Amino acid sequence: MMTDNDQDIDVLLAGSIAAFGLIAKSLAPALERVTMQQYRVLVLLGTRGPMRSSDLALELGLLASGITRIVNRLIGAGYVLKQAGQKSRREVIVTATDSGLALVRDALDRRREELSTLLTVLSAPDRKALVRASRALASALDGDEDLGHRILTNRHS
Repeated sequence: MMTDNDQDIDVLLAGSIAAFGLIAKSLAPALERVTMQQYRVLVLLGTRGPMRSSDLALELGLLASGITRIVNRLIGAGYVLKQAGQKSRREVIVTATDSGLALVRDALDRRREELSTLLTVLSAPDRKALVRASRALASALDGDEDLGHRILTNRHS
């Protein structure tokens, strides 16, 4: 017998599948240039500003060697820069370039257009419910419902 929780999960799964389609469509051009892991690095740098490579590795669940390979490929593509830290020359600070930030902003702009289209077909109550649920989801997942806005405006916390 299906519980209320099971039914809620089924609804969330269906919604996440639909959302993934929208996300994949908005990411397609970016993913022709970078891998998903590389894109995630660019998003982190776009939202948080320059980061130590060790913090990037920790955030992404990677070993130091894994983040080094990703960063080196992004440097080769012109999407990030790295420099020695001020406190320690062994510390590596990674910063997104304007090109790297533009790649993320372009993907988010495409997603914004897709979402705008979606909102036009929803009733006002459904639209408000979706926005309320999205705020709750963003807050529960990463505590930051203003993430997309900060990337688009290049503002860091």
